[in-house]
Amino acid sequence: MKFRIETPGHRASPSLKAFVTQKLGSLDRYYKDIQEIEVTLINEVKGNKETVVCTLNIRVPGKDEYIKSRSSIFEDAVLKAQEAAKRRLRIRKTQLQIARKKKSPNRKLIRDLKFQLSG
Repeated sequence: MKFRIETPGHRASPSLKAFVTQKLGSLDRYYKDIQEIEVTLINEVKGNKETVVCTLNIRVPGKDEYIKSRSSIFEDAVLKAQEAAKRRLRIRKTQLQIARKKKSPNRKLIRDLKFQLSG
């Protein structure tokens, strides 16, 4: 899994990059086929209020996952995005497992046929 961390408008410190890599590296536990995670941290100023927007673009086979979160500090925005990504990846994995079960032949039917043939 590769990480691409972008911070338009300012430089990200090595400790921030390490924090992002550490926290988002754990997403591999929830979905194995993650190819790349693109992280964009933008500092927005509206009036006298500063907010940090963290967007994650998680590249997986099929449709990519796109997650966006806001907070007042970088670390909190990354943690919120991580939690949202965990939920999305769990849902995706569950949907794939259900689809695989529907594709596989009915196990009960096969068991009944084997019982009839042996009996």
